[in-house]
Amino acid sequence: MTDSPPPPPLADLEGAPVPAPDWFAEALAAPVETGAATRDGTRLVWKAWGRRGDPALVLIHGGTAHKGWWDALGPHLAAPGRRVIAPDLAGMGESGWREVYTMAGHAEDMRAVARDAGGFEAGKPVFIGHSFGGFVTLQAATGFGEDLRAAVILDSPIRKPEKQRSGSPPRRGGRVYPDLAAALARFRLLPAQPCENLWLVDHVARGSLKETEGGWTWWFDPDLWAKLTYERRDPDAAARALGCPLAFVRGERSDLMNAETWDYMRSVFTRSPFVTVPRARHHLILDDPVAVTAALDALVEGWAPV
Repeated sequence: MTDSPPPPPLADLEGAPVPAPDWFAEALAAPVETGAATRDGTRLVWKAWGRRGDPALVLIHGGTAHKGWWDALGPHLAAPGRRVIAPDLAGMGESGWREVYTMAGHAEDMRAVARDAGGFEAGKPVFIGHSFGGFVTLQAATGFGEDLRAAVILDSPIRKPEKQRSGSPPRRGGRVYPDLAAALARFRLLPAQPCENLWLVDHVARGSLKETEGGWTWWFDPDLWAKLTYERRDPDAAARALGCPLAFVRGERSDLMNAETWDYMRSVFTRSPFVTVPRARHHLILDDPVAVTAALDALVEGWAPV
């Protein structure tokens, strides 16, 4: 018998906003620049904290997520004097949709956004990706790692080829809800997990929705996964092909990054730092954004300095 998944975290709130701590309100009030790049005819929307001309970080969100997932981290990562850029991947957030998505295409999109948002003005940027965004980051580190100062992957499980998933996940999204409250009540984290920071879950849920004819719907392309070309990864080949330093961060209680997967990754990427955030689960940037910010600060400044 398996445990049933937790109910949608906002289901009982009837659309009422969840009060957030003062420090998050201050983060949301920080100056932010917005813009959009275009690659292969697709508009790629981004936001950025910090000054153009400062060393850059590019934050790449997870599957069906959006740039607002980084709102609790971005201003703090920018505070020491960095340009911190958070794009929406193609088919997600406010970015345009494509007929076909590929990992190489997503990585090239992120390089195009970095150039457009000032990410190369102080030299090579650092790419940081969570979950699906971590696989985009790995693609960048192996495909054009010489253009990056470093890369960091947050809770993206890299398994042996025979244990990797085949086929596409189920279709999601596309439904129109009569009002915002009904839509928020359906929001859930994927993979499902509890999260004590319900205010941050509420924030990213609201950023996942747009008003449309007849009500509210999700920003992301509902055919996102069906349009994505999957290729089994060869971890050993990826480790050999790295063009820049690469680090890994996981949540201690992540269902995806268990001891077997973590130990396997350590045996393959033998030159990489491996960092565990205590008590955090897979969605560690929601579970403990302060601890993840501190870990990224330490990696960027100590392990991969300019």
